[in-house]
Amino acid sequence: MMLFKFSPRNIPPTVFAIALSLAIIFVFNKSLFSGKIETFLGPEPFKLTLQFLLISVVGGALSTILTFLKEEEARDDAKRRENQARRDTRIANLQTLDGILAEAYRQMKSSKRRLRSRLDRTDPQRPTIAKNDFEECMDQLLAAQIAVEEIKDLIDTRHDLIKKTVPNLIDGPLYYAARYLHDVFEDFEQGRVTREADRFLLDEVATPNLYDFLMKSSEPDLIATQREIMKDTHRTYDDRRVAMGVVQEHRPRFGKAALACMRLASSELKRLMNAELLPGERSVAD
Repeated sequence: MMLFKFSPRNIPPTVFAIALSLAIIFVFNKSLFSGKIETFLGPEPFKLTLQFLLISVVGGALSTILTFLKEEEARDDAKRRENQARRDTRIANLQTLDGILAEAYRQMKSSKRRLRSRLDRTDPQRPTIAKNDFEECMDQLLAAQIAVEEIKDLIDTRHDLIKKTVPNLIDGPLYYAARYLHDVFEDFEQGRVTREADRFLLDEVATPNLYDFLMKSSEPDLIATQREIMKDTHRTYDDRRVAMGVVQEHRPRFGKAALACMRLASSELKRLMNAELLPGERSVAD
């Protein structure tokens, strides 16, 4: 059985070990062997051999050190490439989530503007909208809600995307936005919207969430103030999280706050992407 596996990589340390052993023997020739090696070889050959061995020891030591340094550099380089690949993957995943969130935000805004542009306000107390237009916009709103919920589910289950041990301003805002969109769609889904022939009638009492979404919001000053704190990047994380908590606890939910939450979550995703970039890359991205 071979106790030592020979390979080209082992040549330098093997030569070094042999040369070092022989050099020690030659250096201590007189004390260990009473000068017999020098007598056997002759003074001049003994001297030349000792010089050769010492040179081999020094050269072997340098070669071993250089080999170690090269291997260490190769390991560091491989680790850097691995970390960079991991960063690139995480950035790409965060970009994908931000893209989905941006599309959901556009759907919400588009649905609202489309509905408002088609509202018949002949009777300000009884605004109506064509059935087909209303249902198409509700489908668009539902798609936005599902997209936001999917993003939140992914973030909850994919710990490689966002570390749960690190505070962030994503979970709360996404939850609020998804629940608000759910509240609005539920007014329609539960049949709270009155249908008259081929049109739907909006009633503030029967459909408060839809009314907030399309008509005048009844958002109180307290929530408006908290929204301003949430989007203020000069505020501390704790201040913004506390403001988000106040908004989350308040009922009913409001459209302006939901949109602010989506913008806040998007800015936080971008912050996390930026944090993954190296300093040089970050300056270019900024």
